[in-house]
Amino acid sequence: MKISSTARLRIATIALTTVLAAGIGSYAALHTHSRDIKLIDQGISEAIRAASDNPQQELSAALFYLDQYSLDLSLHLLSRDNELTTINSASNDRLEVINISEARGALASIVQDNLGRNYRLKALEISGGDFLIISASTLSADESLKSNFKSAAVATVAANLLAFIFLTFYIGLIKRRDEQDALARMQEFLGDASHELRTPLTVVKGYVEMLSKSMFTEEKDKARAFERVNTEILRMESLIRDLLLLAELGESASRDYELFDISELIQAHVDDFSLLNPERQVTSEIQNDIEIEAARDFISRFMQNGLNNISRHTPKDAPVKIKLQQEGKKVALSIEDGGPGLPESAYREKVQSLHRFDKSRSRENGGSGLGLSIMAAVISRLGGDFNLQKSSLGGLAITAELPLKQ
Repeated sequence: MKISSTARLRIATIALTTVLAAGIGSYAALHTHSRDIKLIDQGISEAIRAASDNPQQELSAALFYLDQYSLDLSLHLLSRDNELTTINSASNDRLEVINISEARGALASIVQDNLGRNYRLKALEISGGDFLIISASTLSADESLKSNFKSAAVATVAANLLAFIFLTFYIGLIKRRDEQDALARMQEFLGDASHELRTPLTVVKGYVEMLSKSMFTEEKDKARAFERVNTEILRMESLIRDLLLLAELGESASRDYELFDISELIQAHVDDFSLLNPERQVTSEIQNDIEIEAARDFISRFMQNGLNNISRHTPKDAPVKIKLQQEGKKVALSIEDGGPGLPESAYREKVQSLHRFDKSRSRENGGSGLGLSIMAAVISRLGGDFNLQKSSLGGLAITAELPLKQ
C-alpha cells in the first residue's frame, strides 16, 4: 500500500517534532537532575572536609558546618560495633542500616546507595575506629526527574498537536491553491481546445452545407470537397486525441509507475525510425541497462511525438541523433535533427499546454501541432526538465532530464 505525499509529510513532521521536543525535554530533565545531585555531593564533600580539618573534634566541626550553611544533610556516627547513631537528620533521609564494610567503601568518594534507599553518602574514619557519615536523600531529585520527564512527554504531545493543526491548516491552504490552479488550467484548457477545434469544424460545416445544397456540379469539385472534409476530420481526430492526452497529463491524480529498462525502449524506437526512414542518417548513443521508475507509455509517447515531428517537419534526408545516458541520479535524453529548427524566439519561450511555435506546421504537414506541448507535459508529469535548444546538426535539439526514481 502506497502512502500519499500528504501522509508522508504529516508523518515526517510529527516524527521530527517528537524527536526535537522529547530530546530537548529529556536533556533539560537530565541536566536538572545532574545539577541537583552535584549540589548534594558538593555539600557532602564540604561537610566531610570540615570534619577532617578538625581532628579530635570531627563531629562538632561537621555539625557546626551543617548548621552554619543550613544544609539539608544527615550526620551519623557508626561505631566499630556496627551501631548507627543519627546526630542530625535531614528531610527524606531514611538511612537506618549501614555496616562497616559499606562505610569503608565510602571513604574514598561519595557513593550512591545500591539498595534502592535513594541516598548518597561519604564516610570519614575518626579516632577509636568509628566512622562519621554524611548522607543526603536523592528522593526529591529523583521525583523531580520523573516530574520533568512527564512534563517533557506532555510538551511533546502538545507540540505534536500544534504541529498537526498547523500542518493540516497549511495543507488545506495548499490544496485550495492547487484546486484554484487546476480550475484555472481547466478553464484555459477548455477555451484553447474550443478555439483549436473551431477552425476544422468551420471548414467541415462549410463544405457539408455546400454539398447538401448541390453547389458543386462537377464531380472533381465534389471529390475535392469530400477529400477536404476527410482531411479536416482526420485533423480533428488527431487534435482530440492529443487534447485528451494533455488533459490526462495535466491531472494531479497519482499514477502507478514501473521499473523498466529505458535503454531498451529508446533503442526500439530508434530502430523503428531508422527502418522507416532509410534516406536519413540516424546515429544513436544509448547507454545500456539504464533502469528508470516511470510510466512506460508516457516515455513511448514522448519518443513517438519527437520522431513524428522530425518526419513531418524536416527534409527526408535530414540527419538525426538520439542520445541517452545516466548522469548521477538522473537520465539525460536528447533528440536532435538537421532540419530548419524553430523560430528564434521559440528557444526562449517556456513550452505550455496547447502552445504552437509555428501554427502553419500542423496545417502543412498534418497533425495537431501540439507535439512539443505533449512532450513537455510528459516530462513535467514524470518530474523532469524539458528544454528546446539549437542542435549542432543545424535544427532542433529536444533535451529532457528525468529522475531515476520517483
